[in-house]
Amino acid sequence: MSIELSVLLITYNNELHIRETLDSLVQQSCDFNFEIAVGDDKSTDKTFEIIRAYATEYPGLFNIQQNRSQLGILGNLKTTLDRCNGRLIFNFDGDDIVKSKEALQKFVDTFKQKPEIGFVDSGYDRLLNEENKIIPFSNRSSIFASKETYKNLIKLGQVIPVGMCFKKDLIYQYVDFDYYMGQNITIEDYPILVDMVMHCDFERIEESLHIYRVHSSSYSHKKSFERIYFLNNQMLKLFNHFHKKYHFSKSLVETYVETHHKSVLFNAGKYENKNAGRESFNSIKNKSIRDYIHYWASQYPIVGRLIRLKKAFYSVLKKSLGSRM
Repeated sequence: MSIELSVLLITYNNELHIRETLDSLVQQSCDFNFEIAVGDDKSTDKTFEIIRAYATEYPGLFNIQQNRSQLGILGNLKTTLDRCNGRLIFNFDGDDIVKSKEALQKFVDTFKQKPEIGFVDSGYDRLLNEENKIIPFSNRSSIFASKETYKNLIKLGQVIPVGMCFKKDLIYQYVDFDYYMGQNITIEDYPILVDMVMHCDFERIEESLHIYRVHSSSYSHKKSFERIYFLNNQMLKLFNHFHKKYHFSKSLVETYVETHHKSVLFNAGKYENKNAGRESFNSIKNKSIRDYIHYWASQYPIVGRLIRLKKAFYSVLKKSLGSRM
């Protein structure tokens, strides 16, 4: 049986959400054969137990493996990619949802219509898990942007790859996994996207096909300054590598560096980190009023607490007014 597309699904402690993810995948309506290739990075909860139950219920559809030891997100992705049998790779996470039953079919049809392209992006809704709020088609601006703008958004790390499909052979041809893993990079999406967009043409499906779940327990949204600071610096390291490798423009480099320092300053203020706040504030060339506020919040805890109190007050007021309408 020839596999046209592999769903590359990496998981780690997704017990609360993995059923919704798997349900959305097994319900796909396709005129081709596909597989769900799962790489579980030694979850400590019931994630892999749930996956095994689905594999038993849907024989022939799943290709699953649990790592003997934790490989990290990039190592897990590469190991799972090596087991994929499809010509196309649909990359997905164990806490997101494919909301359209025709999503995989739409990807394959796009590649058939334009066989020269290397990858296809698509729209998604953003689900704010703790607030139980959905932002419809939250990446609309990047999906409808010009190709040049879209490429720059990828270079700047401003494209979140929820619901992307790649040609497997081109991933191997252009993505330098050995370098990234040798540098102990823990981010998997940004390096793949930059390497691919610098070598391949692409298309975008102009509709929202997926739901991207944002919650505090996910790897990229863990709420600690140390984790956020670590990821920010990993991104900066990658960006510096890419701008030397691909000769990014001076204006793009300046934009990224300024945005990086502003992001660090914001979180330094939020988590009251004086050293990081001082360092990032001094590195910002064009300071705004918000930058000064975030700096004061990092140096004087009372400022940050007053800001949070103000936000909490307006949030309660908004809910109260909303309930009366």
